[in-house]
Amino acid sequence: MATVIRRKESEPLSSFLYRATKRIQRSGVLLEARRRKFRRQEQTKNSTYRSAMHRLNMEREMQKFLKQGFSLEESVDRARKMNKGITRK
Repeated sequence: MATVIRRKESEPLSSFLYRATKRIQRSGVLLEARRRKFRRQEQTKNSTYRSAMHRLNMEREMQKFLKQGFSLEESVDRARKMNKGITRK
């Protein structure tokens, strides 16, 4: 998608820059570059699976702490600590 623009003989620099920027804008090179810059990469199967398992483990731990009578915030904190392996005995 490369655009080649050559300066004509005895063409002023300002008119060449104007013509070049118009040609680049019409070609769509800048739009494509912006799309590629902010495009999210798709997750691999392994990372999708691991994040799903993490989410399920968190929900399971939260439900366990909610049944024990902890508030929602406390159960979330305790579930995070359990998933990280930070426990007090």
